[in-house]
Amino acid sequence: MEMNNWDTSYKNSLMNESRLLIKINAILNIIGLKNYFFNSISFILMAFVGEFLIFKSLIVKFKFKNPKILFWSLLLFPSIFLWSSGILKEPLIILSFGLILNSLTVRRRAKWIIISSFIIASLIIFKVKFYIFICFFPALISYIISEKTKFKALRIIFTVCAIIAVIIFAMGKMNNSFNPLKILSQKQNDFITLSELFDTGSAFKIIPIEPNINSLIKAIPMGAINGFFRPFPNNINNLLQLFPMIENMLLYLMILYLFFKILFLKIKIKKDVKNALWNSLFFIIMLFTLTGVSTPVIGALVRYKVPGLLFLIIVINLMYDQFKKHPTK
Repeated sequence: MEMNNWDTSYKNSLMNESRLLIKINAILNIIGLKNYFFNSISFILMAFVGEFLIFKSLIVKFKFKNPKILFWSLLLFPSIFLWSSGILKEPLIILSFGLILNSLTVRRRAKWIIISSFIIASLIIFKVKFYIFICFFPALISYIISEKTKFKALRIIFTVCAIIAVIIFAMGKMNNSFNPLKILSQKQNDFITLSELFDTGSAFKIIPIEPNINSLIKAIPMGAINGFFRPFPNNINNLLQLFPMIENMLLYLMILYLFFKILFLKIKIKKDVKNALWNSLFFIIMLFTLTGVSTPVIGALVRYKVPGLLFLIIVINLMYDQFKKHPTK
């Protein structure tokens, strides 16, 4: 199976994101005698195992009243189903999420197995999609601290945000290849160049980022709008681009409906559920904003949002479960 096209023509200071994927496929080529369908089914199986581990972890932790809804929504949500059904990075990310969440909830296994699965999953995310790593782990750390202490989730999230801001500001002053502002600016510039070179047909204008903090701050509001709400109706050029817009509308309408229902019924949400909700939203906001700031192509934007959509589904299921458990719903 040909894999040369996965090796990008440029390198960055962090890593080449495709090399682990190439190595896994090389191993699968040996096992499956270079059969494409064997490799494809292997990746689909990774995604399924990851989704099952996520489902199992949430059931153990939160005791869902209607677990079937959670299971099928994780498995069959269109964008997640599409982008986890092939030889892509998303199945590895979903599997890693499953291993991490499972290591935080399952206590029956030996400690070394739990720690090993957590470390391996973390390294996979770090190597395969570094931008997900820098969005996911602050939220994960915030969740763990809130879970282990009496501090409220929001207070810890704001503290983590302040620390991230200080780190970005300090590293942004460095004149080297590890400057996060330079990396983001370069990534955005590369993406804009590629979209113009190949005339994708689904490109849209984004605010160019210069390698300074003021430029990033100016780009964040529009980046958040792009990440959360695109594609807009004027971005739709074919039927396939219509589905992500419908997904966005349905997801946000469901969240608004459940939010106002919970407020109206004065449902008291437990601390552990609040912690999961706030930190899931923390991850989603960071991921959607980062992708919206750096990605000027609808198809790529939809794909890069998939890990966030996974947690958006979890948020909706947690809210729905609180509503269903309420005796006066």
